[in-house]
Amino acid sequence: MAGPAEHGPPREDEWRDLLARVPGSSVYHTPEFLRVLRLAGLPWLAVTARRGGSLAGVGLVLLDRLFPLPLLGRKAFAPAGLLATDAEARVELMDRLDAGLRRRCLYLESFSEGRELDPLMEGRGLRVDRHRNFHVDLAPAPDVLRARYSRGLRRNIRGAAAHRFSWRLARGPEDLRRVHGLLLETSRRVSAPPLPWPLLKAVYHELVPAGMCRIYAAEPPGGPIVSARVELLRGDRAIDWFTGTDPDWTASQVGSWLVDQILGDLRERGVRIFDFGGAGRVGEVYGPAEFKRRFGGREIEVSRHLRIYHPRLTRLARGAWRRLHGI
Repeated sequence: MAGPAEHGPPREDEWRDLLARVPGSSVYHTPEFLRVLRLAGLPWLAVTARRGGSLAGVGLVLLDRLFPLPLLGRKAFAPAGLLATDAEARVELMDRLDAGLRRRCLYLESFSEGRELDPLMEGRGLRVDRHRNFHVDLAPAPDVLRARYSRGLRRNIRGAAAHRFSWRLARGPEDLRRVHGLLLETSRRVSAPPLPWPLLKAVYHELVPAGMCRIYAAEPPGGPIVSARVELLRGDRAIDWFTGTDPDWTASQVGSWLVDQILGDLRERGVRIFDFGGAGRVGEVYGPAEFKRRFGGREIEVSRHLRIYHPRLTRLARGAWRRLHGI
């Protein structure tokens, strides 16, 4: 689904060279993530920009079904935006994505930290929304890190210790199915998009061996996995991707306990920034944001850039999705 070869994914060696030249690249920008999408059988589109024969940009987007409309029911999603050396290369990538997506998707959605790209995107007719996120600095010593937690969170973690939970990395098909069940049930409970089973399997087979993903599982003595989190790793940053907890164990605070254990483990592995993920739109109340705030993270603003190709169908599909999920 990559289109003509000159606009498809680049050779891996030049792709890696570009990653080394562009600061702030993410797991979502890597050839490994493209292999994940291929293995999962998920539709995608990749485009490139070049300068004098050298690679200057890569745009990799996932085509995700929003709602099963007969003709147009997909959105294009770039979780960390486009990988480009400069504004000219970024514009070229956007032009090629627009040409490739206009006939097959309702809209293109991408995210980027800071506001540097907002004028460029607004000038090209994209809608810009401001969202919140939390970054936890893992550089301090563990006791300093925990001192930044809220008092209530520290109390909850101490209470969870009474259950004698232990954590480990998920291993094998049985663990993976249990983890996926927890992730799926939690997504349904909070009306969030679920992690597809083929995608979790592909991440386990491609990113885990490459050291780019860790799937954490918490369990009581002799019991099943009752809480899990999936973290994506690249360089000194980890992205908190998906989480799930058995509702029968929510009151035990195992979720808070597991995050505390994960932060300590990631710190030991050289991770310095824990990207806690979305915390809702700026100015809106969002429950998970308060959970993340308690870990002493720094609140940052993230820009969501939206190119709508089919406004009326987009409104129809979004409305149907919200009704389907009770939002």
